[in-house]
Amino acid sequence: MPPPRALPADDVAGLLRQWSDAQLDALDALDLPVEPAARAGTVLRPPAAEAQVAAAEQRLGVRLPPSYRDFLLLSDGAYADTIGAVVAAGVREGDPDDAWGFLPVSEVRWFVDVEPATVDIWLQVQREVDEMGLDQDPAPLFEGDEVRDHRPLRDALLIARGIDANCSLLVPVGSPAAGDEWEVWDHHKEGSTRWSSFRAYLADTVEHHLGVDVDEADVLLLLADAERGDARAARRLARVRSPGATPLLLDAARRGAVLLAVTSALARIGGHDVVAALIDLPPAGRQQAFVNRALALIGTPAALDHLADVGDFHQLSRVGDPRAAEIALAHLREDDSTTSAARLLARLPDPRWVPDLLDAYDRQSGDETRVSILGAMAECGAFEEVRRRAPDLLDGPYGYVARSLLTRTDGTTDGAAPL
Repeated sequence: MPPPRALPADDVAGLLRQWSDAQLDALDALDLPVEPAARAGTVLRPPAAEAQVAAAEQRLGVRLPPSYRDFLLLSDGAYADTIGAVVAAGVREGDPDDAWGFLPVSEVRWFVDVEPATVDIWLQVQREVDEMGLDQDPAPLFEGDEVRDHRPLRDALLIARGIDANCSLLVPVGSPAAGDEWEVWDHHKEGSTRWSSFRAYLADTVEHHLGVDVDEADVLLLLADAERGDARAARRLARVRSPGATPLLLDAARRGAVLLAVTSALARIGGHDVVAALIDLPPAGRQQAFVNRALALIGTPAALDHLADVGDFHQLSRVGDPRAAEIALAHLREDDSTTSAARLLARLPDPRWVPDLLDAYDRQSGDETRVSILGAMAECGAFEEVRRRAPDLLDGPYGYVARSLLTRTDGTTDGAAPL
């Protein structure tokens, strides 16, 4: 008899341990967690004392919702948030380790005090939506659904600051009483997704990581609903891990039906038959990335060899395949996917790449591509070459990147570590 498969825990402490594992497991091979998380093997931090939580509640003038409060008493913030684990490459120079991810309770603030302009923008958007008479159901249908009414942002607590307008919020939707749960929102430039509580967010993230068991009838229903555009069904379909669902999922993949959800499920199930079927699928255009991502996650030699044959250096790099850099270099030489190739070479630096990077730079005219190439050259130690070329880009749309590169390479010599 096969061993029982893991399920989400019933308690917040157990969910937190599973959630931490999920955040670390979700990292790509080139994404390293920040040093404290890497050292401890967990994104969780030491617990807050009851007195610290009470002091924050007094400062904020509100009783924190129960499951978020439980979280703080088990882990005072975390090296992860609703966006994912905090990676070393994403931490800005000079920031303390706890500057990103779920904040320590002492750092929790009202969102409107930290980002008043952002709140004003979203309230204006909501007013325009209301004036158009569009139906904006304030109660999303399922955990992780889209937020349709952003007015509660004015009463939200910022519990994780993010990069480029991403952040995590606690939001009191529907005037909850003391002791009631608040929603958790993953807020970004395009909108927000929400969970009914901090515990619900943890459980949903853990379930997404572990997958769900379903029977054939369930798969048929999920496929039918997902093909009709039911987002809830598509999310659950993507979590299917039952091997018995393979024939139905492969049939859907051959039809090109809800390919993101279907290939996500097939990646969980894996196996040589699944790999062979995915390789035999006709090219899916822009959706081909879903198929290739599934092959990378399955990670058998046949799957990775196919990705190498089709030149998908991005997916190979995500699983640490050593062929990724050489394939990216070949794309760079052929002026194919030059920007993404340069960005990958920046993450796998080698002084041997510099001549090819210089040649590619001289062939390019777009500022985005050229700053990406300069960034790769800086990582490879060609600081003088960067200083010579970056001033040409200062007045363009990526001038801020050029200035950053100049600052970083100031006073360095080729082959020396940046100051």
